[in-house]
Amino acid sequence: MGYQVLARKWRPRSFQELTGQEHVSTTIENAIKANRIAHAYLFSGVRGVGKTTVARILAKSLNCSDGPTAAPCMTCDSCREITDGFSVDVIEIDGASHTGVDSIRELQENAQYAPMRGRYKIYIIDEVHMLSTSAFNALLKILEEPPPHLIFIFATTEPHKIPNTIHSRCQHFQFRRISYREIVERLRFILKEEGIEAGEDALSVVARSSDGSMRDALSLLDQAISYTGGSLRGEDVSWILGLADNMTTPFVRHILDKDSAKALLVIKDAIDGGYDVKQFCSNVVGYMRDLIMVRLGMGSEVIDLPEEGIAEMGRMSENVQVEDLQRLFAIFSKVLDEMKWFPYPRFSLEMAVVRAANMRPVVSVDEILDRLAALEQRFANKTLGTDNKANPPPLSPLPQGEGKSRDRAVFPPPLTGGEGEQGFSDEAEVRTGPSDSNLTSLWKNILNDIHNSKASLASYLEQGFPLGYDNGILTVGLNGSGALFINLIERKDSKDLILRIARNYLPEVAVVTFTAAAPAAKNTGSPALNEYVAVAHEKRQEEVEEAFSEPIVKDAIDILNGELIELRNIKGG
Repeated sequence: MGYQVLARKWRPRSFQELTGQEHVSTTIENAIKANRIAHAYLFSGVRGVGKTTVARILAKSLNCSDGPTAAPCMTCDSCREITDGFSVDVIEIDGASHTGVDSIRELQENAQYAPMRGRYKIYIIDEVHMLSTSAFNALLKILEEPPPHLIFIFATTEPHKIPNTIHSRCQHFQFRRISYREIVERLRFILKEEGIEAGEDALSVVARSSDGSMRDALSLLDQAISYTGGSLRGEDVSWILGLADNMTTPFVRHILDKDSAKALLVIKDAIDGGYDVKQFCSNVVGYMRDLIMVRLGMGSEVIDLPEEGIAEMGRMSENVQVEDLQRLFAIFSKVLDEMKWFPYPRFSLEMAVVRAANMRPVVSVDEILDRLAALEQRFANKTLGTDNKANPPPLSPLPQGEGKSRDRAVFPPPLTGGEGEQGFSDEAEVRTGPSDSNLTSLWKNILNDIHNSKASLASYLEQGFPLGYDNGILTVGLNGSGALFINLIERKDSKDLILRIARNYLPEVAVVTFTAAAPAAKNTGSPALNEYVAVAHEKRQEEVEEAFSEPIVKDAIDILNGELIELRNIKGG
């Protein structure tokens, strides 16, 4: 007898030898033991995961001389005939070459006859989704009311193409992809039985290249053994399979080191060695994904690599931000997609290398805002230092690290001489009683705490100033943007936060009220002009309230958990 390839030689002959489909084997074994055998089974899944193999094992279990049994003897005539593929009672049909209704009619006629040697007549139809609509319709009648000796086993890689009328009359088993670890263990066992040595890196290359298919893994292993003739090494396996796996690691290392010249030389060596550019780029994308998983603290549970390979990735990426790795992943993923239509895939990959190697590190938004805030504060301090009384020091300089605040320095309203108005400077205090002597400084502390808890709310209060504290009521006046957004400040959640923080400094405070105060700087001395300013201010306030009452605005704020920061008139610029 001639040489038999590993995929056929080591094809599982029983449920115990099956790899990675325990949910299928356990269910069928229990059904056989309980004599709950269905008349039709549908096996679906990707190629090479054991659909036809399980169909043959099931046929042997049902027609074995010791059966029906979950463990066929493998020695009786029925078992041997089914294993060798020439049993008269187990008929295998290729759905791709028997698509017409005539083939199904012939099947119907033959199915009426009892089995010649076994207990059941079993039809195994592979790639059943290839049958035509009329063939499915012809199959439906016998599938609905089959003779007691007839069993159908359908196998397909595309179960969605099977009509629901057929699907509903079958027990459906979804075969999953075989995991990387399971394939490695099976390959290790087979190589030990074959007397061939192989390193873990070689097994890893074969297992990852199989894409969850045991048959593909055994075919690739057969090819690698034929090349090496004995001991298998990862480099040899990668080279013979055209995968360039051994070049991926140094290539990515050069990218992370910002050395585009060396990375381009790796591409040249890969192409000169006969590797496919698209496959090489696909390897790089997969490697970037694994690096991100490692940086996130994931390990062998999501990465199909030996432990030493995962450890090496950890050392390589320990000083790289996850955001930078994500950008690299996006760059090479886009190039991989462009290669489908671009006539010069090598050029695309080389330009991607240049972009990736010269990519600047990611700077977080918070860090940028911190820097801007620091610059704003320095500028404000410098400006305030040249003007003593006209521009008093800020009421509440906000801490760095918060990005929602627009005005970092808060100025209290200037002193006014109008009757009934309370003006104060940094040295002035609101005189509402002996207990209010430190009200200005207390308000500064309250505002700082609000900023640390909710920066957006603090930005509305930056133009606020305490008007008085009496009988547990703290009254705060609002100028500028604070007055415009008084409706946001008056929201229950905002007022509850302000009251809770205020009680840290004024334990007996019961209510915090807010009132819109026209800015004193607007007082031009002209009653007509002052009235115009007041009307404009009220109109602006009405616009804000009207915008905030719009359902789409409310929905946006609720869904995004946001705040209304600024209202702009687009038409007016």
